[in-house]
Amino acid sequence: MAQAAVLASVIKSPNGLAPEENLPALKARWAYVLDSMVEQGWITPQQRKTASFPDINTQKAGNRLGGQTGFLLQAVTDQLVTLGFDETEIQRGGLRITSTFEKGAQKAATAAVRKVGPDVNTEGLRIGLAAIRPGTGEVVAMYAGKNFIDDQINNATREFAQAGSTFKPFALAAAFEQGIPLGTELNGDSPSTVNGYTFSNYGDKSYGPVSLLQATEFSINSAYVQLESEVGVDVVAESAIRAGIPDTTPGLNLDNLDLTFVLGTASPSGLSMANAYATFASGGVQSQTTYIKSVMGLNGGLLFEYEPKTVLAFEANIANSVSYTLNKVVSDGTAFAAQKLGRPAAAKTGTTDGNKSAWFVGYTPQLVTAVLMAKEDAGGLPVSLSGTGGLGTVTGGSYPAAIWTAFMTAALVNEPIVDFTPPTGDLTVAPDCPLIMPTDGTKIPIGCPTPSVIEFGPEPSVDPSASGVPIPSSEPIEPLQPGDESAPEPESAPVPTTAPPAPPAPPTDEAVPG
Repeated sequence: MAQAAVLASVIKSPNGLAPEENLPALKARWAYVLDSMVEQGWITPQQRKTASFPDINTQKAGNRLGGQTGFLLQAVTDQLVTLGFDETEIQRGGLRITSTFEKGAQKAATAAVRKVGPDVNTEGLRIGLAAIRPGTGEVVAMYAGKNFIDDQINNATREFAQAGSTFKPFALAAAFEQGIPLGTELNGDSPSTVNGYTFSNYGDKSYGPVSLLQATEFSINSAYVQLESEVGVDVVAESAIRAGIPDTTPGLNLDNLDLTFVLGTASPSGLSMANAYATFASGGVQSQTTYIKSVMGLNGGLLFEYEPKTVLAFEANIANSVSYTLNKVVSDGTAFAAQKLGRPAAAKTGTTDGNKSAWFVGYTPQLVTAVLMAKEDAGGLPVSLSGTGGLGTVTGGSYPAAIWTAFMTAALVNEPIVDFTPPTGDLTVAPDCPLIMPTDGTKIPIGCPTPSVIEFGPEPSVDPSASGVPIPSSEPIEPLQPGDESAPEPESAPVPTTAPPAPPAPPTDEAVPG
């Protein structure tokens, strides 16, 4: 009882109540917790009177909340409060809580960041990872920061990094719902002007006419802005919300949206992005997330049991068509790093303007994971990731993709290889025409014509520039014990620009922006 009261006290402020630094404050909080337990009738006055402050091995006490443990405990505690359990009831101990976190997956998350995450120029760096079971919303793993003892900000649940091109699948789903197929021809030039807004592709590459499939595979901004103008910005935003992005997300104001929205100017949490992509992975079924499976009381009675709260956000064929397309992004486009997983996967990269954040969000039929990276200065303002880990530009296809692949490889090691449900109908019909890379600075043309055309404005041509950055190896890893790691976190980032790089011949260890 006395030891449980100490732990219940420390979780409120691991730094402020650390026994090695502020023992008097910890003892005062401990006494308050015990007094509250008497008031609630959970212990007798005599038990309170005889309770003595326990001897504390400060190193062990710190380790109890170190690494990821404190983040997971805090997440569970916050959900208990949301479920109606009061703080005193939680702190007194006695509740038997079964969480959704899976030990092997949690170790794999920590190990992935340690082994393939950046290890130089990491000051101010924040890395977040969230993994969810599609169809149930159960959070099986979370990498929230380097060490809870040092910094309690949760990078996996905090809304601070613009999503970049990982928002494009919401426009894709909206287009499919309006009957726009992958073979639709769009303008891939850079820069391009739509409704008074001028947009550029990553590296200012011009692609000429491209299909919607190619625009997705190579994350072509100009083509997706054209698509958004045809579908409707508000419709794209509603698609994101239906998928699972909260309507309170910074940058997602339905009354103040413009054509930059599809390029990922909103700043969702990694958890929200994983949950939104889980809607596509589960055939259109959107689920609320949970950290808790069940709660048992002191007497063994069941106080809470989680039942998935789901809604059909998209028709199954729409969701399956999105998965089909994002699988092509892995096999032929900017997410080719996920091929190292060795099983069917669907994914999208995201890299924002000024290289302020980089994302990789992807899934198999059994597991969805979002990885994000961003940096902030001492004042908490977003700064460029440039130079992090020795890379000139940190794209979604570099470190985030490597961490995603390493984590998914370990987390799925004992799970069967499962194919995605193929879509039906004509939505995913498109010519198999890979982009042709320029050798003389000319536009990048498509290899063959596409069937239908959406009218668009001017088609300025700009000399393309092609450059990639090395991607760290993402071979399978052995899960390590969760604990200390390599990375911290930022606030919110400016307007994103993302798009294609070199065409994906066979996958190499080069990062591809997008």
